[in-house]
This record gives sequence, C-alpha cells and structure tokens, in this order.
Amino acid sequence: MPKKSFVFCFLSLIVTLTSCYDEANTYGQQLVDSAFRNVSVDSCTVTVTAVQMDSIETSGQSTALIGKYTHEDWGTAIAHTYIPYNRPTYSTDITETVIMDSLILRLKHNGYFIGDTMKYQKFTVHRLTETIVLNDNGYLYNTSTVSYDPEILGECSFRPKPNSQETVEIRLSDELGQDLLTRFHTRDDAVSADYFENYFKGIVILPDEQTSENLQAFSVSDSLGAIELHYHILKAEENAEILQFTPNTTTQFNHIDHDRSGSLLSNHALSEIEIPSEKLDNKGLIFGGLGWYSRLEFPYLNDLMQQGEQIDVEAAVLKIYPEKGSYSDFNLLPDSIYLYIADEKNVVVDAVTDYLGTEVQRGTLVKDDVFFEDTYYSFDLSTFIKEEMGATGRNKHNLQLVFTNDYYTKTFRNLTFENKEGKSPINLQITYKIYESY
Repeated sequence: MPKKSFVFCFLSLIVTLTSCYDEANTYGQQLVDSAFRNVSVDSCTVTVTAVQMDSIETSGQSTALIGKYTHEDWGTAIAHTYIPYNRPTYSTDITETVIMDSLILRLKHNGYFIGDTMKYQKFTVHRLTETIVLNDNGYLYNTSTVSYDPEILGECSFRPKPNSQETVEIRLSDELGQDLLTRFHTRDDAVSADYFENYFKGIVILPDEQTSENLQAFSVSDSLGAIELHYHILKAEENAEILQFTPNTTTQFNHIDHDRSGSLLSNHALSEIEIPSEKLDNKGLIFGGLGWYSRLEFPYLNDLMQQGEQIDVEAAVLKIYPEKGSYSDFNLLPDSIYLYIADEKNVVVDAVTDYLGTEVQRGTLVKDDVFFEDTYYSFDLSTFIKEEMGATGRNKHNLQLVFTNDYYTKTFRNLTFENKEGKSPINLQITYKIYESY
C-alpha cells in the first residue's frame, strides 16, 4: 500500500444545551430516588484532518482520464492516459495486394466529466518509446510515467458531449498505418507475437493544457479505446478489411499532475504533513483523483461524562454541509460519501455501518434545490459515539471521511465543506440522558 501523509486542520463548533427533568424516574438496580435530564448538544468540537495519499492505483481501471480541470480552492488537475495494445491476428494472404486506407483511434465517453463542456477540447496522440511495465506489486499509479515521442501521431478538436456517450475519432499518422500494414502483411518478425510489444509500445493521449477547461473519462475495453487499421485488398469483390488493435487493459493507466498555483494549497510544500484550518481558509475537503480525504476526531467527547453520575447516549447525527458555491452543473456533488473507523495509528479497523450493522453506511446527499441553504450529507453515529464514550489513549478512534475506490481511481469528484467560520458548519448533534441520584 502507498504511504499516506496526514494534514491537520481544526473545526471548533458552538455547543448549545437544552435540558429537562423527570422526577419520576430511577436508574440502575438500586432503590434510590433519581432524576434525569434530557440533553441535546447541538454540535460538539470536531477536528478535521485533510489527508492526501501519496499515490493512487490507476492501472487496470478500464478508464482513460484526459483533460484539465481547475478548482478555485484546490488548484488544477491535468490528466493524460497511457494505452498499450495487444497484438491482433492478421489473416490476409501474403499473395494479395493490400492498400492502406486509414488508422483510426476510437474513444467512447463513459458519461463522466468535470468542467465546462461547452468549451472545445483538443487532444494530441503520441507514440510511446518505453514499454509499460507494472511495478513489483502489480500496479501503476497516478504518479507513474512512461517516456514518449514528442512528435504528434494524431490530433483532434471537438466539443464534448459526455452524457451522450459519443465516440471521438482521431485519425493517426498514415505513415504509422502503412508501416503496420506492411509489416503484418509480410509477416515481419518485428510484429510477431514475441516482438510486437517491443515494436509498438502503445500511445499516450494528452490534453491541450493551454485551452482545455474540462476533464473527461473514456471507456477502455476489448473494443473501446481500440485502434483500427482500415485497408482493402486490390481487385477483391468485398475488399474492405479492418485490423483491430485492442487495448491491454491490465497495464493501461492514467497519470495525474496537480498544479497548486493560486490555490489554498499554494503556500504548502508537497512534503508538508500538517496544514491548520486557518491556513486553508477554514475548509475541509475530499478530492478523488488527487487522493484527498478527511479525518474527523472528537477530542472533548469525554467531557460529557462529567455532567452526571451516568450518561446514556441515545442518538448522534453528523451533518456535513457542502460549501455553497463550491459545486455546480460542471462540478456535481458526489451522490454519497462514507465513514470508516481508524485506530490511533490511522489504520482502518471498521466502518460506520447501517442500523443492521451489515453494510457500510452511506452519507446520502440531501439537496435543497429551492433555496440552496440546506444541502447536506447525514450520518447516524449513535453506535460509534456510544462506544467512544470513556475511551482514552490507544482505545480512542477517529473517522475517515472518504469516497468509494472508483471515485478516487476513475473520477475527480470533490467535496469542499465548511467549518465554524462558514454559514453552515459541520454539525454533530448528540442526544443523551444525564442520570443523577438524590
């Protein structure tokens, strides 16, 4: 597993109490007079740690991420994809005369995008000069790179229509197409099963960083992301032929660069592991593709136990409010987020589950599409808070606020939420009883 570095920011929240007495109640097994107070803590102190993974596994995801997206808070993400190809089977008889027609790369949207798709996008395709090889652990990462020829094999400009899952066609170099056809037709050893990968190592697809304002995802599979060599047989009745080069989905991967210039992160070195919230404009974040997630801690939870002889937590609800203005039609909010439980070494030991305890609980998005004031993600933390009451030292746990693995490896979904300085801060409401004997 790649190492993780932890960056700390703090959210201090206002605590409000309401209570009432019921003189007719007893507690425990002792025959004593007692009363309890029902207490509602509107919000407890929550500290948030912004955590960025050193790297994300992007190989074998069957997704090509290409483009550039700039977030006003967190900087610019630039993605390009490396695609190696399998050797196809060529069956045209060597005695025939063949004519090359075109070499076409076909990319099909998988529906995901981020950024302004009303703007034209430009891609360039380059030939790899280095064979793609997986690391010893069997993966390649968003930080992995492979060398390529700066000469352009093909390029195209288009207005993206990702929701239509349209196919983008890029015509590649006729010179490469003719060379491939000639070698396959003459049964050249360079394109034999033993040497093909060395002869044609694959391609990299780059966005035009000067003009790109959106980032898109394309499907990569046996037929999607393929290169088609169109040719015909001279004087044949049905002479149109296609030699299809299918992607090697195991070693295809995406490289991602992050430019922090002009962002809230611009004054912080990549090696810096702690960033106080006041230096991030009092904001927390999760960011797929760039590998950010947030750690939540409740340092003063045990103070509640000082309020009486016995404390019983009845309910705890956490609400996380996206920062207003941080999302739009070009940067949609994630449908759901998740909480995992980690120990004092930040090793995940469990998950916040549903009321049956069988599935990981989703912080499902509740949207206010009318006034845009009450949009939030909600979690039931009753079980977690009950178990944390009284815990100290090594027995204390924190929560990690994360996306699904697919969001990290295949998208740039992001969430910016506010702390106490925001109009709608992160909010933990705990309802409990304080029992007192008389």
